[in-house]
Amino acid sequence: MLYRYLEGSSERRRDYIAMVPHSAALGLQIVDVGLGRCVLRLPHWPALAANHGGLANGAVSALLDNAGGVAVFCALEVAVDFSTLSLRVEFITAPAAAMDVYARVECVRLAGRQAHVRGVADCGDANQPGQPFATVSGVFFLKPESKPLHNLETLANV
Repeated sequence: MLYRYLEGSSERRRDYIAMVPHSAALGLQIVDVGLGRCVLRLPHWPALAANHGGLANGAVSALLDNAGGVAVFCALEVAVDFSTLSLRVEFITAPAAAMDVYARVECVRLAGRQAHVRGVADCGDANQPGQPFATVSGVFFLKPESKPLHNLETLANV
């Protein structure tokens, strides 16, 4: 399973995020991974804050989309190219002011060319989830016709 690639190495986690320029620009960090699941962190950054002082909805949506992609990667046995097909983010309330945001996402189903994910965003910490302020559900399109990716450098569009 591919999650093992990221599981024991903070350097590999950092390199994986760095291959996606948008993720790297946001400062996303992979905090934890397991079979079909992950926790990503978006550090609070005043430039991304909304009027209420918490991170803006767009930044949180990008975090949840990326976490969905990492969860899919962690569910695969063989690397294939994939992309977001559908993503639904429901904001229950605004994130807490001046707090980091964590996305906790799992891949709940792999079927044919689709991977289904669900998860939450909260302002807890790496080990202790906080009260969720947003939920996510999504579908990722797996491209089985793409050749298996043996070299992580070729995962730049994951």
